[in-house]
Amino acid sequence: MIPNREATMRTGGSTSLALVVALLTGVLLATPADRAAAASSRSLSVPIAGTVDGQPESVALAGTIEIASMLVTDTSGSTPKERLGLKLVGVSGAGLQTGAKYVAAGEENLVRPVVASDDIEVMFPFYRATVDGPLSARSASASIVLTFDLLTGGVTKATASFSAPKVLTR
Repeated sequence: MIPNREATMRTGGSTSLALVVALLTGVLLATPADRAAAASSRSLSVPIAGTVDGQPESVALAGTIEIASMLVTDTSGSTPKERLGLKLVGVSGAGLQTGAKYVAAGEENLVRPVVASDDIEVMFPFYRATVDGPLSARSASASIVLTFDLLTGGVTKATASFSAPKVLTR
């Protein structure tokens, strides 16, 4: 059966109209602060490396962490915040005892008060580079020290390293 051309055109048109309405609604609902902050966003790629001690073996990891920052202000006058996106890129390593290959991946999004410098600790999964490796993932702690431009909220300097997660005791 050949589809009715008019019905096909009407359906396509209503789908396009719905898409346009959805996009316009998203733009209109964004707060003025978010729209202004988009202009002051900044990204930085930083090397990250370190050894994660633990069982079944300690693992040396290295790669890059991409840090995206955006200043978010509120029209009500509350304290400005920093929206941070942290993403591991090309992180891999080797087990210190077996030489087995490992990989780490992940993203984290945070909202923090704007300060001149900030120390952040975030957990990322890492695992053996095998098909079933993710089933036995472990955690690596990423320690990140950030320095900000207080006027724009942009990250001006960053350092990062991996280590084993700290164990909390009571």
